Amino acid sequence: MRRILVLANNLKQASFRVRIAAIVPLLARRGFDLDVQLRPRPWLARRRLFQSASGYDAVLLQRKLLDPFEARLLRRSARRIFYDIDDAVMYHNRPVSWLSRWRTSSRFRATARIIDHVVAGNEYLAGIFRELGRPVTVVPTVVDPDQYHVKTHGPTDTPRLVWIGSHSTLPYLRQFMPALEAGASLAPGLRLLTIADETLSSPAMAVEHETWSADTEAAALCRGDIGIAPTPIDRWTLGKCGFKIVQYMAAGLPVIASPVGANAELVRAGETGLVPERPEDWPASIARLATDPALRARMGAAGRELVDREYNLERVADHWARLLGDEGASAA
Repeated sequence: MRRILVLANNLKQASFRVRIAAIVPLLARRGFDLDVQLRPRPWLARRRLFQSASGYDAVLLQRKLLDPFEARLLRRSARRIFYDIDDAVMYHNRPVSWLSRWRTSSRFRATARIIDHVVAGNEYLAGIFRELGRPVTVVPTVVDPDQYHVKTHGPTDTPRLVWIGSHSTLPYLRQFMPALEAGASLAPGLRLLTIADETLSSPAMAVEHETWSADTEAAALCRGDIGIAPTPIDRWTLGKCGFKIVQYMAAGLPVIASPVGANAELVRAGETGLVPERPEDWPASIARLATDPALRARMGAAGRELVDREYNLERVADHWARLLGDEGASAA
């Protein structure tokens, strides 16, 4: 059994839950014992934890950027260091001071220098590390398809768009609401279902809401007919890894997504969904799927098949087992 020290920053964070915690038991069956440790706040405790890395076969640093001194300490102790990333953490998704930008840039450079191998959630993030000369493997954020009910599509007078997310990404949905409302004018009865910790309202279309829960999210998706991923483009959103799209496809829903970042990698245009280039292209895409249950069924089935074949936890666990078991990785 190979021992892997996992350094995490927040065990409740969605990134940790779906990219690391979900594969811990699968990797155990493949001969890897993942010891998950929270990065302590007190410096002495943090130092002891980093020094303990010498007793493990490898370290998996999940998403966290280290201060330069921390990075050097970990590098001296660890045999191999893997870095898992599914967000553009080297940038900020809101205005910050120049000091915060400088500190983030400094920590990113320090962390990147010590990594032996990067596991990136999409090609955009992978490209950032490749430019720095780091070896990279792209491993998408995926699901256990067995946990998802599959939608049965049929004619309906109230077709539902469904959006799953959180308060941090709700502004993306709000930005696209005029396009969704225009879609409602082309598809009578259209409504929006939000599955999140917050929702929004609209004067032009009915909005239903279900509070997000890890226990109910998979079943809640089947209340919808069309999964949507409206996404503006900037260097933060380019780093997003499209987890909601994989969830939609696992639930047998066709997808409408902006072709931004991983969205364009995940949605097979015309096969599993539609990828309108601009917000003004969304209404026609919405109307096309909302008024055609046979098309929804065909695209939904193709999406589910794609998840079963490529975007599932067993496949990701195989990727990680190959990487962690490869003794060819050398110290940075």
